[in-house]
Amino acid sequence: MPKPTARPRHLLTALVSLLGLVAVLLSAPAPASAGATAPDKLVITWIDHGTQLRVDGFAYRARAVVDVRLGATPLRQTRSDDTGRVQVIVPQELIAAGQSGASIVVAGRSAAGTSRVMISAVPPRAAARGPVDVLPWSVGALLVAGLALGALYRRRSRSAGRTAVAPLGYRRRHAA
Repeated sequence: MPKPTARPRHLLTALVSLLGLVAVLLSAPAPASAGATAPDKLVITWIDHGTQLRVDGFAYRARAVVDVRLGATPLRQTRSDDTGRVQVIVPQELIAAGQSGASIVVAGRSAAGTSRVMISAVPPRAAARGPVDVLPWSVGALLVAGLALGALYRRRSRSAGRTAVAPLGYRRRHAA
């Protein structure tokens, strides 16, 4: 089998490295949106493929009453948990009122007992799928294409090694 030259090997190495880098970048987990790392945030996310809106507030007084409003419309009163976290799922009938850009207001008491009001806007819904959804299919297509090209190269290199064309089975019967 003829040895491949250095140039195709370097190109193949660069291509595989680039694909690996893209795969790592696209499959990186999203940064944590809540917890001890981000106590002063009001996090609003679409869940269940954009059918429900979840509101998470942090650093409120433990087991205290908190008011949640969508613009001027009161959504509901709820209690924070033992860590001061407030989580509310916006009802389905109010999602239409919460179009992108409408404000969400969460008002209650902080852990120190002072008034705590957090305001954020409703984020837009995702309109399409992202590149992470296409990554497995593209890697699979590249693997299949690589295997097909490798098989084609091997077949051509074998047929290029024969200088004279002899009928099928001739060399086996007339070997010296």
